[in-house]
Amino acid sequence: MISSPGLGSGLDINGIISQLMAIEQRPLLQLSTKEARQQAELSAYGNLKSALSTFQGTVKTLTNSSLFTGVKASIVDSTIASVSATSSAEIGAHQIEVQTLAQAQKIKSESFTSPSDIIGSGTLTIEFGTYNVDGTFTENLKKASASITIEPDQTSLANIRDTINKASIGVTASIVNDGNGNRLVLSSNDSGLSNALKITVGDDDLNNIDNNGLSKLAYDASTGGTANMSETVTARDATLVIDGITITKPSNTITDALQGMTINLFRENPGTTTSLSITKDTTSVQTAVSTFVNAYNELQKTIASLSNYDQVNQQASILTGDSTVRAVQTQLRGILNSSLQSSVAGELNTLSQVGISFQKDGTLLLDNGKLNASLNDPAKDVSSLFATDGFAVRLDQMIDGMLENNGLIDGRMDGINTSIKDINKQREALGSRLEIVEKRFRTQFTALDTTIASMKQTSEFLAQQLSSLPGANANN
Repeated sequence: MISSPGLGSGLDINGIISQLMAIEQRPLLQLSTKEARQQAELSAYGNLKSALSTFQGTVKTLTNSSLFTGVKASIVDSTIASVSATSSAEIGAHQIEVQTLAQAQKIKSESFTSPSDIIGSGTLTIEFGTYNVDGTFTENLKKASASITIEPDQTSLANIRDTINKASIGVTASIVNDGNGNRLVLSSNDSGLSNALKITVGDDDLNNIDNNGLSKLAYDASTGGTANMSETVTARDATLVIDGITITKPSNTITDALQGMTINLFRENPGTTTSLSITKDTTSVQTAVSTFVNAYNELQKTIASLSNYDQVNQQASILTGDSTVRAVQTQLRGILNSSLQSSVAGELNTLSQVGISFQKDGTLLLDNGKLNASLNDPAKDVSSLFATDGFAVRLDQMIDGMLENNGLIDGRMDGINTSIKDINKQREALGSRLEIVEKRFRTQFTALDTTIASMKQTSEFLAQQLSSLPGANANN
């Protein structure tokens, strides 16, 4: 039995079969080439989809009508105050004078040797209100009073400070060493005349009655009141004059003096005014439009790299002539070159009127001067040109259709994925067929090898027999 193909016949059977199988495998190579191209197309569509999504992000910014109604506030002397504005602020200019800044009241106790000095137990009732000129106290009804219990084992100056702070009732306690001793300082957390403090002591520790105990912390500056603590900072409202109108507020952050405006007071300048102005904020719009134009041009660059034909090298791109790419370009340009109804945006109905125009290479060019002039022209409604039912809204809706599931691009990608799956099935079927073909070749060539080997043995036998006949050598 011949154990190695070709051993009996001398034929290179393995080599012959390899060459025959190389011919048989050509369809397999063609499938791999086809799959590689479709994988490249799939990647190209993924790049197109990503570029479209990036462009859509800039489009969505322009669909927001509030972008076009923004205002900005500024103040000449920024050491006096800072200003900010919302879209509800009225365009205009104002003169402002800061006469007084709002202050939160602070009061201090007498001096104690150490924070561990025992004061006393009982209750501290803290009220917020106004000390009137006539010597009376008017409670602030917007801030409820609160009582704090000082337990018998928490009677030191430091314990009382901590108990007040833990209560979180709108007062901050601290201990200040002034060089002569330690004082408990109580500060109202809110500024303004109506947030002054009134402290009443109840259930005082009788063991310390000769030493006044907790009553040392009583404070009532009204007529006839007990004020064992003294004031270090007076509660005060902020007073400012805007366009000759005096305004009083309890805080240095003022949000309701001018509509849509927030004014943060820093410094008093009595007798001197500074200018405050509210103007239309065109910078944000210009930035958004410029970003939109740049993103469109980047999208066109991506499309060109995927679909252009290289005339010099006579080389096509992966999506050259692709109908889906052409559809994307055609639809985008169709909207950008279209006109709105004249009633939609006042005097504006095309993008070229605000400085956005096509160049010969298909990219967009932005004329910032023309855009700025339109933004500052009250007769031109740039907001409606982009937002509402304008170009940005229409572009956004169109791109949604392109990017959605089963949309223009996903539909094409789904088709490619289906083709790749079919190629894999064909490859598996072809692989199975090639195994059968190779087995057949081996069976056939093994039989041929056996036949040739048998014939060779027969030939050698006959030659041997003939050579042994009488006269064979003489007649040879």
